[in-house]
Amino acid sequence: MKKWTLIHKGKPELTREAEHFNISPEISQILKNRNINSEEEIKLFTNPTLDYLRDPFLMKDMKKAVDKIKEAVSDNKSIWIYGDYDVDGVSSTSVLLTYFKSIGYKVKYYIPNRLEEGYGINKEAIEYINKEGCDLMISVDCGITSVEEVEYANKLGITVIITDHHECQSEIPNAYAVINPKQDDCNYPFDMLCGCGIAFKLVQALTPKEEFKNTVNDYIEITTLATICDIVPLVDENRIIVKNGLKTMKSGKNTGLSELIKVCGVDKEKIGSSHIGFTIGPRINAAGRLGFSNLGVELFIEDDKEKAHEIALLLDEKNNDRQMIEMKIHHEAETIIKSDKSYQDDKVIVLAHEGWQHGVIGIVASKLTEKYYKPTILMCIEDGQATGSARSIKGFSIFEALNNCSDILTKFGGHEQAAGLSIKEENIEELRKRINESADVNLSEEDMIEEIKVEYELDENVVDFDLIEQLRKLEPFGMNNPTPKFIIRDCILRDMRLMGQNKQHIKIDIEKDNRYECVGFNASHLIEGLKVGDKIDILFQLDENTFMGNRKIQLLIKDIRLSHPKSTTKNIEAIKLMNKLVPSDENELYKISDIDTGLENVNISGKKEENIFEYLKEETLVIANSINGFFRAKSDVSLLDEDVDISFRKIEYNKKHSKINLIFAPNIDKIDLKRYNNIILYDYLYTKEDYVNLYANKENECKVIKNYSEIDKIYIKSIMENIIPNRNEFVVVYKYILKNKEIRFRIDDIMGIFKIIPLKMFTIFKVFKELDLIDMEIDEREFLRIEVLPKPEKKLDLNSSKILKNLNQIKEKAIEIYNY
Repeated sequence: MKKWTLIHKGKPELTREAEHFNISPEISQILKNRNINSEEEIKLFTNPTLDYLRDPFLMKDMKKAVDKIKEAVSDNKSIWIYGDYDVDGVSSTSVLLTYFKSIGYKVKYYIPNRLEEGYGINKEAIEYINKEGCDLMISVDCGITSVEEVEYANKLGITVIITDHHECQSEIPNAYAVINPKQDDCNYPFDMLCGCGIAFKLVQALTPKEEFKNTVNDYIEITTLATICDIVPLVDENRIIVKNGLKTMKSGKNTGLSELIKVCGVDKEKIGSSHIGFTIGPRINAAGRLGFSNLGVELFIEDDKEKAHEIALLLDEKNNDRQMIEMKIHHEAETIIKSDKSYQDDKVIVLAHEGWQHGVIGIVASKLTEKYYKPTILMCIEDGQATGSARSIKGFSIFEALNNCSDILTKFGGHEQAAGLSIKEENIEELRKRINESADVNLSEEDMIEEIKVEYELDENVVDFDLIEQLRKLEPFGMNNPTPKFIIRDCILRDMRLMGQNKQHIKIDIEKDNRYECVGFNASHLIEGLKVGDKIDILFQLDENTFMGNRKIQLLIKDIRLSHPKSTTKNIEAIKLMNKLVPSDENELYKISDIDTGLENVNISGKKEENIFEYLKEETLVIANSINGFFRAKSDVSLLDEDVDISFRKIEYNKKHSKINLIFAPNIDKIDLKRYNNIILYDYLYTKEDYVNLYANKENECKVIKNYSEIDKIYIKSIMENIIPNRNEFVVVYKYILKNKEIRFRIDDIMGIFKIIPLKMFTIFKVFKELDLIDMEIDEREFLRIEVLPKPEKKLDLNSSKILKNLNQIKEKAIEIYNY
């Protein structure tokens, strides 16, 4: 279950600044949601030209590095680029190689084999480079944690320049220059560039300013690829790079990348960040994961179209190999999790296995993190040593967690959401224990529920192709500028079906004022338990589908939840609510007030509020008396980022204080009304006396909002007409349970067994329990158990039931004001 949170509650608002740029209220609100408010900020976001790139020399050690590189070129020194094997490292290496090629200077490069050497700089590689002849080594996308390795290079007489973007540890390597904006003493105003972004800034610093304006497109496509694939925030310089890089990709300046795009079957004219992240990037990564990182570099520096095409095909083949290995590891990991119940209680999944390929486990770790919404560490064991990848969730820094376990780790590095590590096999269980102890302290139960930020509730009447085109102008989407997500609530589910070879995708039709086609990829689990005719809320991205020249608006489903079942007699939550409607004992009886003054002045009429969120603020009481009202209220309060406590019949004020209390079917006189600033009614109250009590006992400043309309009377009427069984129904049920002695069944099977609606059945059961005829309980798995008690000596007298008397009194009072 995911939590949906509205960033903006209410209708989208057009700001004066956005109006200046002829922007619609819908787009204006999205910009405001991203804290883009001033005209200058809007201008930069909507038109991020390369003129806004920052001065690279603001970065610590940049001038020092540039001077040393120019000196090495001037003195004809041997230069090596030391990269990493993922998209970011391969791209960083390619960008520097392209620069040196442009000035006619030959350099060499080295990328470690992921399967044999692992991540980062290693001594064996330094020895190899030294033997080949190296005066200056420039690391890209790695090196910030390589303290010992840099010291070793220094002893060999190799000058080292580090360019990296990963988190710094307590000790910075003793390199000639360290370019990493994450250093504490670096004052560069933007520290979220990827590794290739840092390499890009180094090239910018190495190139005369006017010349760089003409050559920037030689590097920006590859830097764009790395920026998107490394999942860094797409704001500031990252947004400038990606926005302009995507434009350049359409003309295909880089031959190798152009051929790979072609092999992937992506239309260059429509290329976007999603194509890069999910189609193109994985093919570069796949080669590195399988030990062929050089393929990516060779592709990006190749000018011959035919050769580039051959490399692109080979990368595609390696990606297919990677997918097969990934599927095998994923299946084995799931088998381990399902076969050991202790993993259900762990807040961090830690798995290790022999034979897993450590080049692929990072992808599987990501998938497990997404599925279970838990930080995940996967490791492959080989010769007593485990090498692994870690992925995390919001609010839990996996880098910090590993740092706290550094005494048992051989090596580790990374950042808040992803990391790499190595550890001795005998310490794996200790790592699992300690990292989960850290998670128990730092992750609450609420943190373990994935939160989806929703821009606002979209009015379906503004959904058109023009809005889709306006949304595209906000691209590129990525971290800190996510693809806008919206919700539409109370849609009727008209049709649903599974698609795909493994039936993993869904296609549904929904209807509110209009009818829409919706598609959900890898979302088959979202329609489990739903039935055609149910009312649902959908969370989606707005898109279009073009087929055979026909354009059609399409909603890309990201989540679905039930807003109101078509049949309340077959829905477990609705049936549970019916149980709550019936008092269980004397302490829960509805109080029938003897108030008679002021009844004639009671105004019970209300109206549905257009923006109820205006009133759902601190110290608010929300009251629902019907199943429909409860579902409406629950839907509204669930979209808030406030603490909400849901209660049934009475509120436990000694519990942890919540800003908003939602209560179902309460006794008004048992609520401390004076503590609330707002009281919102989602249903009519049962009696006029309830209204008098409500107004008499609240604080004078407290506002009562009657958030219901005339049509909602039918729900109260339905309760009153169906809550009290007739005598014959009591007799039929008692004979049945006498015959069976003990019965256990799912509560949503009540109708099928007794042919009586659940609301009446709960009244029957509770009256029987009150009269000591049965014992009953509902367990955690939604099973109802009925046990027949010894037959009483006295004859059964239903009239002695206080519950039944109470319900009849309430019904009489309700008839007085609802006139049916």
